[in-house]
Amino acid sequence: MDSSPYSTTSDIFAVGGEDYLKEGHTPTTLPERQEEILKLRRSLKPAARGAGAENTFLSGKAGQGKTAAAKAELAELKAFADAQNLDLTSMFFSCEGITSSYTLACGLCEELGGENPNGHPMQKVLDHLWDAMNDIGGTIIIVLDEIDNLGTDDKILYSLPRARDKDYVNDDVYPSIIGISNDLQWRDNLDPAAKDSLYDDSIFFPPYDAHELRDILSRRASKAFRDTSLVYETPAGEEFEISANLDDNDDNSLADSFEAIDADRSECTLLRIHSNVLSEDVIPLCAAYAAQDKGSARQAIKYLRKAAAIAESEGDSRVGEEHVRTAQGEAERELIIEGMEQLTTQGHLALAAVTILELGSHSEIRTRDVYDIYKSLSDHIDADRLAQRRMRDHLIELDMLSIIRARKSASGSVGGEAYTFELRVEPSTAIDVLEAVSRFESVDFDDLAKEWLNEQQTLG
Repeated sequence: MDSSPYSTTSDIFAVGGEDYLKEGHTPTTLPERQEEILKLRRSLKPAARGAGAENTFLSGKAGQGKTAAAKAELAELKAFADAQNLDLTSMFFSCEGITSSYTLACGLCEELGGENPNGHPMQKVLDHLWDAMNDIGGTIIIVLDEIDNLGTDDKILYSLPRARDKDYVNDDVYPSIIGISNDLQWRDNLDPAAKDSLYDDSIFFPPYDAHELRDILSRRASKAFRDTSLVYETPAGEEFEISANLDDNDDNSLADSFEAIDADRSECTLLRIHSNVLSEDVIPLCAAYAAQDKGSARQAIKYLRKAAAIAESEGDSRVGEEHVRTAQGEAERELIIEGMEQLTTQGHLALAAVTILELGSHSEIRTRDVYDIYKSLSDHIDADRLAQRRMRDHLIELDMLSIIRARKSASGSVGGEAYTFELRVEPSTAIDVLEAVSRFESVDFDDLAKEWLNEQQTLG
């Protein structure tokens, strides 16, 4: 086994430390989100007095701490309710893959009552939901993560907040909803009645700046890596180091460290980290990359995790700037592939058309060239055919996602701008993604590119 590339220990990661850099880790304290948490606490306070919490909408781009803030504050409320013997239930429900009120109602029935009434009429499903709530009783707070997946099907979102007013539930039942969405405009598309009844409060989570991301990464790094500690400064200007204690695998370890030295964490300033495995520029560079893009903590943490893994795989015992740059390049490629995978059918058609033209060694790809291929592909996979202007909108969207590059040319047709297009990814990468989509399984990209090229040579 001496020749095995695997090992039970790491020169870079602390034992159990890698978990703190994984997406599933939820911190219990979010100093950068205190303003948003105070607003959420205001919405939840009625529940601490035995009444219903306010219906609240948390919005902001991915990686801004919305879900973590909701979980942390609800854990605080639940601890208080247990200590005061209050009848309070909270649950998190992910709406990923759920596109209808019916499916959501069935899922909530199963979570709350243990029975999924799928197959019954909608009204019967709602009756099951009200019965489940009556059986539980008290204050019931339902967190719907990625709520925008429902689109405009807002029947359940209209019914749930009004369940008490409409006597769907008993007098001792107080249901409320916390909706979480990355789509800032989704709420505006709801029916006005549903929008008014659903959200008493709305809380926006702005993107993190580079300084906030540095602090977030520093706290994670102190737990994730060997020989890494945090350097704080007191209001009096005194510096001191804090090391995380992972013996209990407890995210409160930093708070415990502050208590041990009798310091008020909220009054101290995080200056930097001291680490034997991270060079000084690693965390600032990870934070800068993420701040320039989306201001996402999730993205910054991903850069740090990948950089450390790359350093380890190369046999280095210290993570440096070069590892971060490599990690950023790999992560960006993964994001682009993910963006291609999540395109609509029309987006996939536009991407496929540009890919075929590139395979045919076509230079100066213009909208009309793409549209000619697009029309043939639409017929081939039996998809709706958009007008050329609408198809071009999808090309511009691909440019915004960094999948293709759109350049305005010197002149365009009357009433519109002219563009040329090119892939930003290798054609083979685009084809791999497209061939994984069931509707494109029968598309032979190489043959179509050759056919197009032969047609051009004939016309020439």
